[in-house]
Amino acid sequence: MNSAFFEFNVATSALFTAKNGLSVVSHNIANASTRGYTRQVAMQKASEPLPGVCGKGMVGTGSDVYGIEQIRDFYLDKKYWEQKATFGEYSEKNDQLELLETVFSELSTTGISSSINDFLNSVSGLTFSAGDKTYRTSVINFASSFVDNINAYAQSLRTQQRDVNDEIQSLVKTINSIGDQIVGLNKQIFSYELNGDNANDLRDQRALLVDKLSQYVNTEVKEIDSEYGPKYVVLINGQDFVNHFDNFKIECVARDANTQIDPDDAPGLYDLRWSADIPFNTRGLSGELKGLLDIRDGNVNVQTDTDTPADPDIKKSQPQNYKGIPYYVDKLNTLVQTIAKAFNEGKHLDDTDIEGMSGHINGYDEKGNKGNLFFSYKDEDGNCIEDPEKLDYSKITAFNFSMSDLLMKDSSRLATSSIAPPNQESNNEIILEFTTIRNNGSLFKEGNVFDYVNGISSELGIDKRQAQSFNDFYDELTTSTDNQRISVSGVSLNEEITSMLKYQQLYVASAKLMQSISQVYDTLINRLGV
Repeated sequence: MNSAFFEFNVATSALFTAKNGLSVVSHNIANASTRGYTRQVAMQKASEPLPGVCGKGMVGTGSDVYGIEQIRDFYLDKKYWEQKATFGEYSEKNDQLELLETVFSELSTTGISSSINDFLNSVSGLTFSAGDKTYRTSVINFASSFVDNINAYAQSLRTQQRDVNDEIQSLVKTINSIGDQIVGLNKQIFSYELNGDNANDLRDQRALLVDKLSQYVNTEVKEIDSEYGPKYVVLINGQDFVNHFDNFKIECVARDANTQIDPDDAPGLYDLRWSADIPFNTRGLSGELKGLLDIRDGNVNVQTDTDTPADPDIKKSQPQNYKGIPYYVDKLNTLVQTIAKAFNEGKHLDDTDIEGMSGHINGYDEKGNKGNLFFSYKDEDGNCIEDPEKLDYSKITAFNFSMSDLLMKDSSRLATSSIAPPNQESNNEIILEFTTIRNNGSLFKEGNVFDYVNGISSELGIDKRQAQSFNDFYDELTTSTDNQRISVSGVSLNEEITSMLKYQQLYVASAKLMQSISQVYDTLINRLGV
């Protein structure tokens, strides 16, 4: 052996092993309630042995702590990130659909159904007092109130669409900020680990950022070995977001007339792309960002090609297979287009005749003038279309839907008769035909106008309940998976106290060993005269 005091070195290694173990335990206990902290353990091994006496056998030299490692299960992390993204998506959809439901729940109670009912009741009253100016004015006012209600609901939807658009922009800024923070941590971790150590606490901070990111977008993490050390890569929906020291930012680009998906969308909605003009692929996307995009842009009535990661057409990358705000705007558009054509011409949208309906333009007012339009729309300059020949029903929307200005200015222009007075005695056939609209089940595939309005609310209610169901399910699933992660990676005070007692006993035993060795050498050297 190389040293006469060899045993002291062995006992000293035991002391330092116990001391390092206690340091790790104390660090774990101190961070037991730290969010995202991962339990650490001292990695211990027997130190390099020495050849025995005369080259026979091996003599142990004690123990070494060769590193401090985290106890973490990457499989559980990956599982948690996947579930968190789905939870984030349906959490946003649930919240936004709840706001939509607040608007549309009024459609079948105090809103559109009520205003339609009031309007049709006033029409019924006019059948007995067609020549009374007060009744005529009342019909026009109730019709105008119905139009105003439609316009107000449409504006509410547009306001919510703008709000969701602002949330998308804010969320993109948050995502980009997380990317910047991950890059900064990558640089620190890489620097600290050049000598082979593990920057465990910095790695915890980075993993916590990925946890947060996974709720916003579906996230994937890879740690790739390279000649310079491991490279940490974060992907969003399969596309590079952070590549070790580089991060690719998501940009919000305001739509113009050429990139607008739906003409009824609020102007200036944001499309997403990566920096350097790289398309942002939304196919397969999940997370809160997906939920917001679906609510803002989703319309199963719009047919577009599905996108591919290399597709340069940003417009095609937006979600079309979800019932978002544009879908419900389209439902209102169909409602006003159908009603307008029925009252104006007595026809369905497909131009077929409605049984028992002639239409306002085919009637006559009290002065014998041929009827004009009853419902119309305002063009881009705010002018009301009055000429039946120029009226394009496909251009009527819940936003531009209006009463005829002629009727609003002169109630005598209301056509109530199917024959032209004064040559013949007028009748109230046109008005009587209007009253049949209430129960006409051929107007919509859902049935009459009230069935259609109730159907919108019911459809939204089903979507809301589905979103709520998925939200609750993935909330529980995510919590369960996180609890599994905590059971593996979290700090258990009972376990740490057990480890503390173990290292404490090791320390005491090592100190006692050194005391015993000291007594042996004292006896050999001082008392035996060696």
